Formats: sequence, structure tokens, C-alpha cells
Amino acid sequence: MSLNPKKLAYYEKKYERNPLEDTLKFMSNKWTLHVLRDLFLGKSHFNEFKTNRPSLDNKALSRCLRTMQENGLIYKTDDSANTQYFLTEKGRSLNKVFYELLLFALDTDVDNEHYNEYEKKELKEMYLEILELK
Repeated sequence: MSLNPKKLAYYEKKYERNPLEDTLKFMSNKWTLHVLRDLFLGKSHFNEFKTNRPSLDNKALSRCLRTMQENGLIYKTDDSANTQYFLTEKGRSLNKVFYELLLFALDTDVDNEHYNEYEKKELKEMYLEILELK
């Protein structure tokens, strides 16, 4: 699809800022997608986010969680010694975006370099359920 050049110039001037910018800012931290996935899986504690991620140190995780909070994707509950993190409505609304990213990754793995066809099917079904899209 291609827009008429005058119409395109009008839209570019009116909407100088790309609306996807904010969303990409939310996701730009190296660990954000990992933490989002964990939250969708039901994890909520700081150390749970570090499981199986030896290169994720406390400082990087703290910064990631703080940024996610500032962006309104998660909220933190803190009762004495038990701190937990949960997705906000805004964070949960990323479920469709998250699923589309998963589909892109699986569908572009055409030579089954990372997953065989059975695993792709299983991952798609699993994430439909996890992300409450089913």
C-alpha cells in the first residue's frame, strides 16, 4: 500500500512522533521481555526473575523493574519482608503484542533452527493459554 505523496506529507507533519516509540521504549531494556514473560507465567518475586539467568545481576533487575513501574506496566506490593510484582492492566494489555512477537519468532524459524514443528505448535498453544488469549 502506498499513500498519495501529499497525504503522506500531511500525516508526517501532523504526526511527527511515531506512535510506536513509547511501546518500543517500554520494551527496549534487555530484560523487560524476560520479566514480562515471567509475570505472565505467574512469577512475582525478585529472585524468581533471576532463575536460569546467570548474567542478570541484582542492579540490572532492579533498574528494569523500576523502569517497568515508571512506565505503568507493573506495580509492586511490599508487606514487611515480602515484595511482589504484578502486571497492571496496561502491562496485561501487552499480551497480544507478546504473542505476535512469539509468532514472528516461530514463523521466521523456517529451517527449524531453534524449534521443530511440534515444539512450535506446542509453544503457540501454551502461550495462547498463558496470555489468556484462548
